Amino acid sequence: MESPENFAPMGIIFDMDGVIIHSNPLHIKAWRTILARENVSISEEDFTNIISGTTGDTAIRALVKRDLTQEEVNRINLSIDAEYRSMVKQMDELEPVEGLRDFLQCILRSGHKIAVATSAPTANVDLVMDKLRLREYFQLIVDKTGITHGKPHPEIYLKTLKQMDMPASQCVVFEDSLAGIRAAVGAGIKVIGVTTSHSDEELKGVGASVTIRNFDEMSTDHIIAVMGRN
Repeated sequence: MESPENFAPMGIIFDMDGVIIHSNPLHIKAWRTILARENVSISEEDFTNIISGTTGDTAIRALVKRDLTQEEVNRINLSIDAEYRSMVKQMDELEPVEGLRDFLQCILRSGHKIAVATSAPTANVDLVMDKLRLREYFQLIVDKTGITHGKPHPEIYLKTLKQMDMPASQCVVFEDSLAGIRAAVGAGIKVIGVTTSHSDEELKGVGASVTIRNFDEMSTDHIIAVMGRN
């Protein structure tokens, strides 16, 4: 670790779904189950290109081919989230993305700040954090509660920077979705893409500086190198 007088803490921000946990297969199943009731079928491409990384409202309106009131959108969204939580609760074992726990421990030992910024609702976040036993690692969790504009709008990352009391230049974001990367880039933060949902080329195409498959490939030195890139 650097000497105290030279030490500059970094803010390391994680999306949740697809970054902290391999949850996309469960989310796809939840969306398919609930939207089937609306006579809508969901392909993996629909999930990847329309749904992933968003708060859900815009995706629901795009996929359900009829006019919906906000009350109807809210009902569908809540049903999808409840279906997802039901599946997670039934799982005997749930593991984070490979290497994450060791990486979080390394960040904490180095004295850096760690946050989550996710489009998921609080109930989903609480379930994942408690089931994975990861809550102790994060000083701040920002979810969709109180967010007016979902990703790719930068609001959630701007709010996270403000609550961390750190400038964008001292932070980095781990994201797996195209919408999430666009949101972080829009907030002026460097992004490390996680290829759990998209290819290296797709993630870099919307602004990721580098990509990783999992956190076995990551260290604080790697983050410092990314933050130093133009």
